[in-house]
Amino acid sequence: MRNWDASQIPDQKGKVAIITGGNAGLGYEIGLQLAKKNTTIIIACRTESKGAEAIKRIEQALDRKIEAAVIQLDLTNFDVIRAFAATFKARFSRLDLLINNAGVVNLKERTTTAAGLEMHMATNHLGHFALAGLLYPIIKNTPHARVVTMSSGGHKWGEINFDDFNWEQRPYHRTKSYGDSKLANLLFVMSLQERFEQDGASAISVAAHPGLSATERQQSIGIGGWLSKVMAQPVWMGALPALKAATAEEVKALEYYGPKYGIRGYPRLAKMDEKVFDKKVAQRLWEVSEQITGVAF
Repeated sequence: MRNWDASQIPDQKGKVAIITGGNAGLGYEIGLQLAKKNTTIIIACRTESKGAEAIKRIEQALDRKIEAAVIQLDLTNFDVIRAFAATFKARFSRLDLLINNAGVVNLKERTTTAAGLEMHMATNHLGHFALAGLLYPIIKNTPHARVVTMSSGGHKWGEINFDDFNWEQRPYHRTKSYGDSKLANLLFVMSLQERFEQDGASAISVAAHPGLSATERQQSIGIGGWLSKVMAQPVWMGALPALKAATAEEVKALEYYGPKYGIRGYPRLAKMDEKVFDKKVAQRLWEVSEQITGVAF
C-alpha cells in the first residue's frame, strides 16, 4: 500500500483552517500544504508580522496568491484568546479545521505565565482548551469539522497531579512537566469527542504527533536537540501525521496518527497509553480547565 503523503490531500476549496503556531516549523509546513490544496488558512501566532511573513513565503513557494489571514494569538493570555475568537467569528462563518499545533517543549527552568500557570500546561493544553471552547459553537455548526490536537510520545511519562498542577511543591522536572501537558492534550481529545456526540455534531476530535522532526525548537532543546541533529526526519515529514488527521477521508474520531517508526516515517495509527482512557481523570481535568480558563463549552 502506498505511503500517505501530502499529495493525497483532497481539494479543500471553501474550507477554513486555523493553525496555531502557523508561522514556523510544523505549523508553517501544515499551512503550506493546506494552502496548496486551496484551504483558507488562518495563521494564529504571537507576532502578526511573523504571520504575514509566513503567508508571503507560502505564496512565493506556490507562486500564487492564497486565501489567508493572520490573527494575533497568545495561548498564555486568556484575554488575547478571547479577542482572537471574537475577531475570527466576526470575519468567518465556518471553521472546518482547528489544528492545535503550537507548543513549548522541555523548558529547562520552571517558567510561569503572567497568571502564575506552569508554562507547558498553560500553552500546550489550557490555551488550546480555551481556544476550542470559544470557537466551539462555530465548529459544531460546520459540517464534518475536525479538531486536530498535537500530542507527543512523551504523553506516556505524563501524569495529571491535581494537587500540584503548577509544579509549585515538587522539584521541577522538564521532561515530566512536558509529558503532563501532552497527556492533557490526549485527555482533551477524548472529552471533546464526547461533547460533539452529546450535541449531535458531525465534527470529530482527533490527534497526531510529529515524532522527532528537524524544527528549530526540537534541535535546540536538551537531549531532543542532540538526537534531532542526528536522527530527525525533515519538517515536511513531521507534519504528515497532523495533515492526515486533518484531511484524509478515512480518518475516524479519536484516532491518533504518528510516524510509522515512532520518531520517523510516514504516518500511521499510533498507540495511546492506557492513562488516556481514564474517564475520571479526563472529567476532572475538563472541570479544572474550565475553572482556570473561565471558558465553558
